[in-house]
Amino acid sequence: MSQEKKSAMNVEITCSPIHKVAASSLFLPVFEEEKSLNPHFSKLDKTCADVIARILETGENSGKFKEFSIVHLANHPISRIILVGAGKRKDFSLNKWRGILAKAARIARRAKSPDLAVPFGPFLPCNSQDAAQAAAEGIYLGLYRYEKFKNDKNGSENNLLKKIHLVVSEEKEMEAARKGWEKGKILAEAANFTRNLINEPPNIMIPAFFADQARAVAKLLNLEILVLEKDEIEKLEMGGLLSVGKGSSNPPRLVILKYQGNPKSKFTLGLVGKGITFDSGGISIKPSENMHTMTSDMSGAAACLGALKAAAELKIPLNILSVIPLAENLPDGKAYKPGDIVKMYSGKTVEIINTDAEGRMILGDALAYITKTLKVDAVVDLATLTGGVVVALGQTVSGVFSSSEPFFQMLMKSAEKSSEKFWPLPLFEEYGTQMKGTLADLKNSGGRYGSPCTAAAFLKEFVGETPWLHLDIAGTAYMESDKTAYQQNPYLPKNGATGIGVRTLVYLAEELSQNMSQLSSLKEVMVES
Repeated sequence: MSQEKKSAMNVEITCSPIHKVAASSLFLPVFEEEKSLNPHFSKLDKTCADVIARILETGENSGKFKEFSIVHLANHPISRIILVGAGKRKDFSLNKWRGILAKAARIARRAKSPDLAVPFGPFLPCNSQDAAQAAAEGIYLGLYRYEKFKNDKNGSENNLLKKIHLVVSEEKEMEAARKGWEKGKILAEAANFTRNLINEPPNIMIPAFFADQARAVAKLLNLEILVLEKDEIEKLEMGGLLSVGKGSSNPPRLVILKYQGNPKSKFTLGLVGKGITFDSGGISIKPSENMHTMTSDMSGAAACLGALKAAAELKIPLNILSVIPLAENLPDGKAYKPGDIVKMYSGKTVEIINTDAEGRMILGDALAYITKTLKVDAVVDLATLTGGVVVALGQTVSGVFSSSEPFFQMLMKSAEKSSEKFWPLPLFEEYGTQMKGTLADLKNSGGRYGSPCTAAAFLKEFVGETPWLHLDIAGTAYMESDKTAYQQNPYLPKNGATGIGVRTLVYLAEELSQNMSQLSSLKEVMVES
């Protein structure tokens, strides 16, 4: 699979006193406006305690979120203590715990520390299992680097953090912490797998390459997979996917991946991800500035594959079916053009206004196929669909459109667990009217105004009565200039793919599996405000 060499990082869970843990580095959280160390750490030996006390008393580390100090100790079993600000105690959350551990892990790696001790205690806003899960997520996500093509890795391959010591308060908490760590590791590694796919350069990340990665996941986890090539897509008459891929020498693919987590259940969740492996805009070509980041236009597809991978590894008792359309959008003598009329898989016709509104074309075919032919019971699509959602919500929040109020509420509950931010946007009837075609049933662009909403209205034409969520992740899937998200969530990268959506989708799958008796309510219509 498309992954760099993994850190062979081990975890040891102990309830030994902190000063007896054999670790080269010790992480300790420091809270803002508190001049003494948390009483939970009072058993630190006098050497450690005295040094930390001086730092806190003088305000060298004020405890502001992410502020850090490194204390070096000579002739001591602990070589260094890493103090990281946790912010005000009243504002401390599981996500801040995740963030300061990402910070601590990077500091330890930079210091070439082979291991790091992480103490748990009553200062945490959660139980040991949740704390361990968030710790694993923060550490694995925070340590992520994409250096596949760098010859000079600054020795990073030899400076890997190899061991984490989780120090719990009581022996009875050890098993819960172990379970939490394992789940967090699976979720984080799935998000990092997704990041790797998105960060692949476009000369490598072509539709066939992505399909190969999906095959590798399927083989590893014994999943059912079917990859349709161009001639098979032509037989299905998927005009949207075929049209977008016409201008490229790399033909389109359609990946169908199935996880049977609950064979006795008739309910199946559908996942559809936009897989434009490179988006030049086609004939309606984009400006050259920042076009090099357009390999990230398959972030939705990558998130679907990453989420399915994690769901299978966690053995979530839910059936999940993913349909991933893949194409390159390039200008060529064969490329589709403004003014073309395209017949979609559903039979509806679309007038092409702008070839850079290509994502909705391939999603329209995939959504119709997964709802009309494969007949899933609910469907989520993820897409870096519109620049308009970035203007509206920035790079910290993704837009959500839904046809089902209960389904939407399940998503928001899942997003709260992952700390990935989503915000509802409207699907008023007027947006659908705006997408009616002049010469065809529909047009693929309604103009700049309300573009996230009109794009969602276009997609809604292809889902029928199936409960549906559309996640527009154009602003959150890839970080480049706005560092706000990184400042608040240090486990995110400053630049490159974030892996947004993976953990939220896994939590959504869990939520559905735990509420099987209520799934009939998903057909309740979304009430627009």
